[in-house]
Amino acid sequence: MLNISANTVTDQVITLPETRVNLVATVSEKFQLHQWQQVSGPYSVIFQAPEQAKTSAIFKNAGTYVLRFSVIEADKTITHNDVKVTVNPNPVVIDNQSSALDHLKAMPRPVFKTGHTLPPLTSCACGVSKEMAKELAEHWGYAIHVPARDQTYLAYGSDYGYSQDEFVQYLKANPGKFKLSSGFGPLYKYFNNFDGRHPELPILPAATWLRHASGAFIVENNRPVVSPAAPNETFEIIGDFIGKSLALLEQQTGQKIDVFINMGEYGLWMLSGAGNTYLKQESTVLDHFASLGYTDIEDYAQVYAYMSWNKARQEKILKDKLFSYLKNTKKPVYTWYQEGYGAERGRWSGWQEWTFLYEKFVVNGVPQVSDYSSVEAYYNFHNSGFFGIHSGSEIPNDILTNALNDIAGCLSLGQKYAYPWVSIGWEQYQDQPIAESDRFLGFLKMYYAIGALGTVSGYFVCDSSAYASTLWNTLVTNGAVGTTTPTLTWQMALASHAQALFSHLEEYLHDGNLLPGEGKSPYQAYTPILSAYEFPAEGETQEILANSGWKIPVKTARVVARKIKNQDRWLVVAWANTGSDRSIRVTIDPRLGMLTLNARKCGSVYEVSLANGKTQIKLVDADGMNPTADMFA
Repeated sequence: MLNISANTVTDQVITLPETRVNLVATVSEKFQLHQWQQVSGPYSVIFQAPEQAKTSAIFKNAGTYVLRFSVIEADKTITHNDVKVTVNPNPVVIDNQSSALDHLKAMPRPVFKTGHTLPPLTSCACGVSKEMAKELAEHWGYAIHVPARDQTYLAYGSDYGYSQDEFVQYLKANPGKFKLSSGFGPLYKYFNNFDGRHPELPILPAATWLRHASGAFIVENNRPVVSPAAPNETFEIIGDFIGKSLALLEQQTGQKIDVFINMGEYGLWMLSGAGNTYLKQESTVLDHFASLGYTDIEDYAQVYAYMSWNKARQEKILKDKLFSYLKNTKKPVYTWYQEGYGAERGRWSGWQEWTFLYEKFVVNGVPQVSDYSSVEAYYNFHNSGFFGIHSGSEIPNDILTNALNDIAGCLSLGQKYAYPWVSIGWEQYQDQPIAESDRFLGFLKMYYAIGALGTVSGYFVCDSSAYASTLWNTLVTNGAVGTTTPTLTWQMALASHAQALFSHLEEYLHDGNLLPGEGKSPYQAYTPILSAYEFPAEGETQEILANSGWKIPVKTARVVARKIKNQDRWLVVAWANTGSDRSIRVTIDPRLGMLTLNARKCGSVYEVSLANGKTQIKLVDADGMNPTADMFA
C-alpha cells in the first residue's frame, strides 16, 4: 500500500506482470479539492478515480513514473506531493531453456472483478506441472484440481505434475485463498469388473449388464454392455466408493469443493446397430421399458427416449450419492462431459447416435445432473473450425454454429448457461493444425456472450502418439520447451482472459437475455427448429460450393447480442471468424439504427445504450488480446 500525507511521500516499486498500484493520500477537512495526475514517465498512466484521495493506477510498461497529489486548501493555497513509482520489466526472458511456466509468467495477467460470482476455471489437462497449477490458481482464476482418490483414478492422477498430498497440504496452508476442483475420469474399470478382475473395486449387482439368451455377458468393443435397466444400487455403490474420498478431501483441505468434473463416456451409452436385438433379449429390460409407458421396442424414437431417461437416472443417482458425502451446504458446480442439448443435434439424421436426449436431463426446467450445458467445443474436432461446412450434410459446421445450436436448445428448455469443455487443439502428431490464438480468444468471447460462465480446458495428448507423449512429459515436469509457447499454455491463458473480461460484465449474463437474432438455426434434422441467436453482418457472407454443386452461404463475420431486462442497454460482440479485422455494419434493434462495429479476429465487445434517442457505443476491450488491461479489480 502506498501512503501519502501532507508531509510524507513514499515511493513504490512493482515488477511486471504486476501493473497496478494502490494510492492512498491522507487529507484533512480543510482541503477543498484534491487530485492525482501524472507528472512524468515513458507511458501514460491510468487512474481509477483521480479525484479521490484513495485510488489505484495502472502502469502497463516498465519505467520510472512520477505522480503528483495536489490539494487546494480552504484559503485557496495549492500544495502537492510527488510520488515516484518504479516499474521493473518482467524478469522472465524467453529463450531455449524456457518452460511452459516461464511462457505463462511472461504474459500479461488478467484482472478479475472483485466479488464476481462466476465459477472458477478448471482443466481436464494432462501436462499441468505443480508449478503451473500454482500460478494458474494464484493469478489466472483456476481452481486447483485434486482428483477423487478412488482406485480408478490413481494412474490418471499421475498425469498431473504433482501428487495429491502435495496440494492437499498447499490448500490447507492457504485457507480460503484458492478454489478447489475434484472429479474422476472414465469409470470403465467399475463396469468392466463383472468377473472380479479388479479386486480393489466393489462388486456390482449382476443386473448391471445386458446378457445374451445363453446368460453370457454381451460385449462390445471389449467391454460388457451396461443395461439401461441397471438398478439404482449399481450407481449408489460407485458413488459411495468415490464419495468417501470427497469427504476426506474436504476434511483434509478444510475447504469446500467448488467444481466437480465428471469426464463421462462410460457405462450406459447409445447402442450400435444391434442395440435393439440386445434389448429384446432381456425380459428385465422389456418389463422396465413397458413400466415407463413405452410400447414399441422396435421404434427407435422410443428406444432413444428410454435410453436417455435411464442415462439421466443413472448419472443423477451417482451425483446425488457423491454429494451426500459433502458437508458444505453449497454444493460444487457439477459438469458431466458431453451433457447438453447437443452441439450437432439436428445437423444430420444420425445425431441421436452420439448424444442423449437432453429433455430427459431437464425436469420442469431444472437440470438433474450437470448444472450447465457441458458440451465440447474443440477446434477442428467434430467441426470445421471457425469457418466452413460439413461435406456430408453440406450445412455450416463451424464451432460457433455448434455452440449456438446447443445454447438455443438449452434456452428452449429453460436453461441459459453453459460450462463447456474447450480446446484450442492438441498435438496428436507433428504439425497438426492448431487454432490461431487471437481467433480462439474471439471465439471464447462469443461463447461467454451467448451464456458461458466458465470453461474446462481440455488437452488430450497423454498417450495418443510418441510425439504427443514426449511433449506431455516435458510439460508435466515443467521442462524446457524453448521459445515457442506451448498450445496448452496459450489455451489456459486465453480462457482466463475471456473469463476475466466477463467477470466485469456479469450483469449482462445474469440480468440480460440472449437475443434470438435473425433467421433459424441451420440444424433442423429430426429436432425442433430453433432461432439462430445471431445477427447477420451486412455483406459478410461467402458462398461455398459444396460437393452436390449447391452453393452454401457461410458467415465470414459473426455478431451476437444480449439485452439487459427492462433497460435500453445491450452487450454486442463482433468477431472476424475468418479474414482480417474489419469494419462491419449490423442492425440489432431498429431503434439503434445501423451499428458500425470493428469485427476483430480476437473479438470486439461493445456496450451499446440508447439515451434520449441517441445511440451510444463503447468498446469494452480496447486491447483485444489483453481485454482487462484498462480495468480495475
